[in-house]
Amino acid sequence: MIWHPHTWAFWIAAVTGSGLYLAAAACAWDVALNWRPERSDPVQLRCERHAQMAALLGRWALCMLAGATLLGLIGITRVWHTLIPGAMCGTGVLQAMGAEGYQALIFWGITWIWLFAWQIRDGLDRDCPQGVLTDANARLLIAVLPFLCLALFHTWRAVMRIDGAPPVSCCAAVYDRVLADPAGVGMQTWQRSAALWSCLGGILLLPFLATAAARSRIPGGPVAALSLVWAITATLAIKQTWSSYYYEVLSHPCPWCLFLPEYHGAGFLIFGCLGAVLLETIALWAAGRIQCRHACLAGPAGRRQWQAVRRITAALIGFTLLTVGPALLWRYRTGTWLDGTP
Repeated sequence: MIWHPHTWAFWIAAVTGSGLYLAAAACAWDVALNWRPERSDPVQLRCERHAQMAALLGRWALCMLAGATLLGLIGITRVWHTLIPGAMCGTGVLQAMGAEGYQALIFWGITWIWLFAWQIRDGLDRDCPQGVLTDANARLLIAVLPFLCLALFHTWRAVMRIDGAPPVSCCAAVYDRVLADPAGVGMQTWQRSAALWSCLGGILLLPFLATAAARSRIPGGPVAALSLVWAITATLAIKQTWSSYYYEVLSHPCPWCLFLPEYHGAGFLIFGCLGAVLLETIALWAAGRIQCRHACLAGPAGRRQWQAVRRITAALIGFTLLTVGPALLWRYRTGTWLDGTP
């Protein structure tokens, strides 16, 4: 394993967050088993105390694990590639990590999304004195455990593989694929379609939300489905189209290079906006379900939906400026698009 100070910082944050989560899960276990809101005996009083402790520890764990996720991302994109022969960006780091690196990223993402969904529900539950979501939230918090364990396990294996890893080809492999397929050079039809939808999909979300606002009801399910389709297409568009206007090279589909200082860390902002849309869509959907099922939480859930709408709008605007903006600037400066079309 690479004994770099950044690696120590990552593991300290990950272990601290995991410890806080385990303490929260232990309190949530008692709540899940013994929560009886109609009673007022010592067992129920203990459960109420444990529910408050689980909520507090869970929020601290969420913050620490989010910090660990960010430190891990910074390590992949900014730090560890300098210690691996042949690595120039996060692509080389993940090549050295093998399949374990991708698996770790997947499980960290699932863990963080699950904890975020729990935090949304817990925040709404605090607005109801009856605690109608308390026992369900406790079960939801406990369900994070296997994903967190898998994230830590695969991260340990991935980081252990870095030390002494053979030289990697990193972005040279990308150029090799381009040179081996001359017909692939240039912007293909599906790439143009992905780029167009990454713009139109975000634009369509805004009037959809505005129409819902006029009817005083936001359909979380359709918005979530549309946002998911948009996020997948936008990721492909970033890799195949929009990143080219940062690199000023047509055929270099490597999103990890966007995180490098040479491009001012634009990847953090671009993918941050994309992640914000997905997370706030989850909040929109969860708040909508709670609003329909629990009348006592209709007001707080409605306010949380509108907060999600405002954040989605801001994230979509930021994403569009960061992706379409450089392309339009290139078109203005040169008179053509990067692939030579007028």
